[in-house]
Amino acid sequence: MKNVLGLKKTLIASTIAAASVVAPSMAAAEISGSLGIASMYLWRGQDVSAGTANVSGSLDFTTDAGFYAGTWISSAGTPVSLTGEATVTGPGGAPIEGSGTTSTETDFYAGFGGEAGSLSYDISYWTYVYPEDDIGAGELAELIASVGMGGFTFTGYVSANNLSNSDKENFGDDLYLTLGYEYDAFGLTVGTWDLDDDDTNYTHVDLSYSPIENLAFTVSKVVDSDEFADVTDDQDPLFVVGYSFPL
Repeated sequence: MKNVLGLKKTLIASTIAAASVVAPSMAAAEISGSLGIASMYLWRGQDVSAGTANVSGSLDFTTDAGFYAGTWISSAGTPVSLTGEATVTGPGGAPIEGSGTTSTETDFYAGFGGEAGSLSYDISYWTYVYPEDDIGAGELAELIASVGMGGFTFTGYVSANNLSNSDKENFGDDLYLTLGYEYDAFGLTVGTWDLDDDDTNYTHVDLSYSPIENLAFTVSKVVDSDEFADVTDDQDPLFVVGYSFPL
């Protein structure tokens, strides 16, 4: 099955307070939401929306203490493994069943973040739900931790559950790492996999430009890949335009 751990969005993060609640002996809290559209669902160097546009929305609850929780819903998520016509071949030319269709995706997450001087930090738990592929909450999950300083951000995504059929503990079997840098309207991200399966890792580079608030253009290219990786370094670059707005 296609590795779909941690479908991390490349749409612009855009949330604004829609309501706030302040109660005695409780930290101030905010509820916010956003809607977004992109020309494709770009995930870690891959187009996982089968070449179609992607519409998404989010709803978040945050507190002044740094705790947060929310959900993110997408019209496309991952190639459905149980339905549809195959359009992609895997190693040895075998067709990947259902690769021409996509499942919707719903993410649930909770975490804590803040700043210590010039250092920012965040740690969270994410679980990914794909109804059309019969993947429920808790079956596919990651722990995500990041630190940032001076425009640089380093993030690690550790598999907390990866749908393994093995009786062995699968926490930490798969690891995805990114190093990003932002300056003014420009951004650069390098992402790389350390997967449990042999010869399936790849590395990609994303360049982004945001000329106005909430609008972003991104080009992504796989620059190195193992023999059995989901994508190869000879594939064409992917170009994505995305826009999001607060509710």
